[in-house]
Amino acid sequence: MPTTPPGFLIDDDALARASEGEQLTLAGDEGRHAAKVARIGVGEQVLLTDGPGRQVLAEVIAARKEQLDLRLLSDPSPAVERLPRLALVQALATGGRDEQAVESATELGVDRVIPWIAQRSVSVWRGEKLRKGRAKWESTVRAAVKQCRRPGIPMVEDAMSTAQLTARLGDLVQSGALVLVLHEQESRALMSLADQLRMASADGVEEIVIIVGPEGGIEPAELEALSGIGARSVLLGPEVLRSSTAGPAALAVLSALVGRWG
Repeated sequence: MPTTPPGFLIDDDALARASEGEQLTLAGDEGRHAAKVARIGVGEQVLLTDGPGRQVLAEVIAARKEQLDLRLLSDPSPAVERLPRLALVQALATGGRDEQAVESATELGVDRVIPWIAQRSVSVWRGEKLRKGRAKWESTVRAAVKQCRRPGIPMVEDAMSTAQLTARLGDLVQSGALVLVLHEQESRALMSLADQLRMASADGVEEIVIIVGPEGGIEPAELEALSGIGARSVLLGPEVLRSSTAGPAALAVLSALVGRWG
């Protein structure tokens, strides 16, 4: 049984201009990993993916010390823009649970991730941690993209306080986005919006945002602020899920409802 070709990411616009038979070089961190760690050799195939979602199979024609020379086996697929886009606002959590959420969300098709420094977040990014935390989430996203062979690389935004988040989401709501806050004490179920979510694209909704709070829950004042900009609180299901699983579970439901699956 043939094996699935390993995936690697191309960060520039090389695939936008490329066509079947052209040669490209996989260099930098990705090329180094392919050549030195994965030890991919001449004649093997790899799957290349760029940020906008173009993908193409390529054959290795030369394996150098820290890079691979490749020949494209077809024209790259077109850039992908799936509407409505799916976004996850993930509150910082301890024990790596926020990174687990980001990893699973990436595999489940999220298009944008926003780290949230909620009032009850035990883990807080300040100073240099802001840069390092975002970089770690970006690394998690990139690894998940390669693992699941999905098109497109989700964007990880800067970490935001509640005030910054409400301002950011307020702008999105004004532009037509639907913002949903997962809350275990809400009586309105996410599935009660099923018909509206199925019609999201036809109704001009370009983005659906899921908000997941920290382990200690979302402060009432934060819920009020989010409600004030047009966010709706919904109950995901009868079980109270960990912060690592709530967002991905909601994204799976949304993927089915908006037609990404099936």
